[in-house]
Amino acid sequence: MQGAAVFSKRFDQRVYLALATVVGSVVLGLALGVFSLWPSRVESGYTPSQPIPFSHELHAGTLAIDCQYCHSNASKGAHATVPALSTCMNCHSKVQTKTPAGDLKPGLATLLQHWERGEPVLWTKVNDVADFVYFEHSRHVNSGLRCQECHGPVEQMTHLRREHALKMAFCIDCHSQAPEAEAPAAAPTADTVPQPASGTRAPTTCTTCHR
Repeated sequence: MQGAAVFSKRFDQRVYLALATVVGSVVLGLALGVFSLWPSRVESGYTPSQPIPFSHELHAGTLAIDCQYCHSNASKGAHATVPALSTCMNCHSKVQTKTPAGDLKPGLATLLQHWERGEPVLWTKVNDVADFVYFEHSRHVNSGLRCQECHGPVEQMTHLRREHALKMAFCIDCHSQAPEAEAPAAAPTADTVPQPASGTRAPTTCTTCHR
């Protein structure tokens, strides 16, 4: 006489289903991690496609539009911010270039369609730092750094690309440079920003970027 089954078939099925769910979640998590950290996405030279073929060479180069006209929060906060459609329409409500055939250029036509529908343009981020890194645009912009020091010659880029990998070594190399001029010491306050170590351009302590 065979012994009675310890667990029912239904229980076994639930165990297998739970195991399959765990394995599937792990595989999915690993796949997403590899996708987000793949070298071509985080190294210099990363040039993703965009929903609209926006040319920095034309706007920042030929037309000499200041970076902060579009990225208006760069001198005010941590993030430079992507311009709202209303910023684009300050010009393109009147400037609407056309093809030789008399049609709106495709990129501009797409922009106007988003504007009419009230839909934001979902740009693909090109330059970014790791989530565990604290970076404040205003601190750097107001210290006299040019956008090109981190972002490269954007005024020459038809398609925006990542010029530098923006990893720790890149930041440390910049911070470790000798300061251009010695600023007079100010009386410390509760909001005083940590000052650079002697002989460096900016602080190099861990808590400067990792908070």
